[in-house]
Amino acid sequence: MRRSRLLLAATLAALVGGAHDRLPAQPGAPAGEPADEVTAGIRKNADAYTKAFNAGDAKAAALSWAADGEYTDPDGETHRGRVAVEAELAAFFKAHPKTTTEITVESVRRLGRQAAVATGVVHTRVPATPEPTVSRFSGVFVQDDGGWKIATLHDWVPDPATDVTVADLSWLAGTWAAKGAGGDLKVEYAFNETKTFLNGKYALTKDGKAVSSGTQVVGTNPAGGLRGWVFDGSGAAGEAVWTRDGNRWLIEATSTLPDGTELTAVNVLVPLGPDAFTWQSTQRTAGGAELPDQPPVRVTRVKAK
Repeated sequence: MRRSRLLLAATLAALVGGAHDRLPAQPGAPAGEPADEVTAGIRKNADAYTKAFNAGDAKAAALSWAADGEYTDPDGETHRGRVAVEAELAAFFKAHPKTTTEITVESVRRLGRQAAVATGVVHTRVPATPEPTVSRFSGVFVQDDGGWKIATLHDWVPDPATDVTVADLSWLAGTWAAKGAGGDLKVEYAFNETKTFLNGKYALTKDGKAVSSGTQVVGTNPAGGLRGWVFDGSGAAGEAVWTRDGNRWLIEATSTLPDGTELTAVNVLVPLGPDAFTWQSTQRTAGGAELPDQPPVRVTRVKAK
């Protein structure tokens, strides 16, 4: 239970200790408490919980939960009720005094008159452990006479390969260019209005003449990692799954040419700082036949003049 206690403390702090995002007004949401007052209520809960947590006061910290609130740990075990949460916190404080947390709330969204949902990441530092524990959380707040309380919370230890979002590719936004034997490539990336997808437009020219062009879309894959789609002006179309491998991205791609030939490849994207990356297509096949790997191509950011 040591890990679940550690993550419980971390994610409780994350939900109520760092809700800095404004709750956006939801179109069509019922009338009720204004969004900024909802945020203020969650922050009041945050202040109370943080004070109790730092003091090692399990009873006071557990008051941040609704009386019948639930917590599901990474092993799938659910602890039901404020009393159970208090017991978990008490055991954690006894085993790991003076623990600190760093919280990043990635989203806070109002669900209706008396509910809001929050997700994010938390780094928990235990004095005897040199490296912080990193966990992700998702939970729901509800409002009662005592203010905003945690109704449900689930946390888990992320898999670095698949627990990524499209926000991890925000550095790609902008215009990029590359030169190779096939011609000159220009790619422009920009987020959609809600920043749920990264949209790209590419064009390949050679000797001043258009060779090909198309669009690319990348978004968070509910099954893990990122999912992408490519639509080429020739009529070819493809999709890919992006996963992170250390400091590089592996993009497992499948596409179909207009004549029905299927192509597969594992494309490797390696960032070289904020203004450059390399792109290499490996493990390629066409119609089931193996093709040689392509050499890496350096792609650089086009800076505004």
